[in-house]
Amino acid sequence: MDDYKKLVEFWNNSFKLSEDDKKEFDNIDSDNDWKEIAPSKQIDLSIFKDCNNVLDYGCGTGWASIIMAKLGVEHITAVDVSENSIEFTNLYADKFNVSDKIEAKPIDSEWLSKEDSDKYDGFFSSNVIDVIPLDMAKEIIKEASRIVKKGSIVVFSMNYYIDPNVMAKAYKVEGTHIYIDGVLRLNSLTDSEWKNIFSEYFEVVDTKYFRWAGEESDKRRYFILKK
Repeated sequence: MDDYKKLVEFWNNSFKLSEDDKKEFDNIDSDNDWKEIAPSKQIDLSIFKDCNNVLDYGCGTGWASIIMAKLGVEHITAVDVSENSIEFTNLYADKFNVSDKIEAKPIDSEWLSKEDSDKYDGFFSSNVIDVIPLDMAKEIIKEASRIVKKGSIVVFSMNYYIDPNVMAKAYKVEGTHIYIDGVLRLNSLTDSEWKNIFSEYFEVVDTKYFRWAGEESDKRRYFILKK
C-alpha cells in the first residue's frame, strides 16, 4: 500500500494545473481540437461509439472521455484517484461542450469493487494497470469483468514492455515492478503475460500497437477484450 500512496501523490502532482495552464483552455476550438488531444491518433476509440454507458477508469486529463463523447457515447463516467485529474477533466468537458455527457469524480482504491454488476456497456483504461502493483492490477481486471455487461468491449492501453532485468542495472526492480526515484513507474509484463491474465475473465479480441508523438516505432500496446 505504500507504493500505492506514493503513486497517488505522484500522479496528483503530475496533473496539477497552474493558472497559466487554465488560461490555455480559453483557446480551445471545441469543434475541432478534440481530434488532437489523444496521446496517439492510432488509438481508435470509435469502437465505443455505439455505447450508452462507458467507464473511463483512470481518466487522467479526460482525453478519452472527451473523444468518446464527441463520437456519440451518451454517458461516460470518468474516474481517477487524482483530484487534480478530475479538475482537468471537468475543465476539458466544459470547454469541449460535453459536460452533459461526462460525469467526472475522484475515487479511492475501493471504488470499483462497490460498483453494481453489469452496469456498463464499455470500459476503457489507459496507463493504469501497468503502473500499479500487480495484485491491484489483477483486481481491477477482475472487477472490470464484473461491472460490464455480457458482450461489452473492454480496452486496456499501456506502455511498451521493458525487460525488468535490463532496468535493474540502473533502477530498483522487484519482480515485474520498476521504481524510479522511489516511485513505482512500471509494472512490466509481456503481451503474453497480460493476455494470460485477461483470458481468465475475457476473450482477447485483438492487440494493437501504437506510438506517442515523437516516438519512432509502434511499441506501446492496447488490448481489445470482450466479456
